[in-house]
Amino acid sequence: MQPVMTDTLGFQAEIDSQQKQIAELEQIVAQKQDEISRIALEYESAAKDMKASIHYAERIQRAVIPQYAEFKALFPDCFIYFAPRDIVSGDFYTCASSDHCKIAIVADCTGHGVPGGLLSMLGMSALKDLLSKQKISSDFLPGEILDSLRKFILTSLAKADESDDTTVSDGMDFTLCVFNNEMTQIRYACANHSIYVARNGEINKLKGDRMPIGRHPKQDTPFESFTFDLQKGDMIYLCSDGIQDQFGSPDDIKFTTKRLAAMLQEHCNEDTQTQCVNFSKNVNDWKAGREQFDDQTLIGIRI
Repeated sequence: MQPVMTDTLGFQAEIDSQQKQIAELEQIVAQKQDEISRIALEYESAAKDMKASIHYAERIQRAVIPQYAEFKALFPDCFIYFAPRDIVSGDFYTCASSDHCKIAIVADCTGHGVPGGLLSMLGMSALKDLLSKQKISSDFLPGEILDSLRKFILTSLAKADESDDTTVSDGMDFTLCVFNNEMTQIRYACANHSIYVARNGEINKLKGDRMPIGRHPKQDTPFESFTFDLQKGDMIYLCSDGIQDQFGSPDDIKFTTKRLAAMLQEHCNEDTQTQCVNFSKNVNDWKAGREQFDDQTLIGIRI
């Protein structure tokens, strides 16, 4: 009987050892769970603080971008479709006026979210200073503002070039459109942007320079200023590339400039507010639940 007792005692000792190990493991798991909970709370608190900061940045950015009423005071029959991808936007728009003309601007800065928002604030600040110094008259050349803005952007970001091994390509695409007070003509300059004009149900695409405001092989080439005669009833559309670049449809493809022109043509005879509602619906239908790819801006002005 002795061997049986020995085996029983050995088996019990093994069980006791395993139970001890399990208890130790349970203690370790509990400690890790406590640590994970603590870290999760820290991240949650940090994320909450960061989100609050970004929302505050949005308030600052919105304070600089004109309110719809301010834009409408210059262009009574208009709409603004402005849909940042994130809380703050790399797109921005603005307006200005003088005794001789009215100005509408749409810009699309490199990136989106916080980086794009910071660059947009830099651009808006520089633009405000340039417009205040520039004598805006009937023979004003919009391309000169784009030249000055490019010089400012390149100079401002030069330190980033020096401190980084990579080439900084930050900048912005830009449309500056100057209407005479009679709204019979526009003088404009575009950096990687186009202006769409709807007339009698047809769409005319006004192209500008195919280079951004920023570092580019043609960065020493002046931006060109163009002139276009307007007619009563024309619709002028200024936009960033956010809608065109949005992926969607069952095939997961881009919206494209071709579809944008077709959408504008389809709705251009509607009143401006109806257009805005329909454009928003078309873009959301196209996304079909996908994430927004970039900031989206589309402004329409009825002559």
